[in-house]
Amino acid sequence: MKRQTGLVILLVMLAGFLPGIVSAETSPLEQARSQFAGRHYDKAISLIKKEIKKSGENADLLVLMADSYRALGEERKAEKVYRQALDLEPGHVAGRLNFGMLLVATRERREAIALIKTVLAENPSHARAHYCLGMAYNARADINDAFEQYNILKKLDKELAAALYNAIFSK
Repeated sequence: MKRQTGLVILLVMLAGFLPGIVSAETSPLEQARSQFAGRHYDKAISLIKKEIKKSGENADLLVLMADSYRALGEERKAEKVYRQALDLEPGHVAGRLNFGMLLVATRERREAIALIKTVLAENPSHARAHYCLGMAYNARADINDAFEQYNILKKLDKELAAALYNAIFSK
């Protein structure tokens, strides 16, 4: 029993050193994702800016930067950076969906729906795209179209279907 307790204490102590060890071996993108996941959006943006200066722009970095700006409530900056990312890589799925959801939030729903539909044109079974489209329709008060996306989602992803259902009927 004492041996197990000692092992647990040792593991806890080592855990304090792991972030430094792991960050040395992970990519700047992964480090920024970790900061984003920890809700340290400013730190994520700072890491991304440094990496862009060092290695140049890439769509994954730009989308994460835009997501960080959006989380900070800086929609204009987020929109600008999403557009940069999509100019660089027009087929970036996460970029199109995340930007689409920003457009929904900023009441640019027609543009959001068109953007989200481009993802579904390429992959009709993309569950998150159906969810985003349902949310866009719901925000536009097109309940029948939103409910159609819910029905599609029930077959693809029950959790996203439940989330969309709750959004539709929580009004």
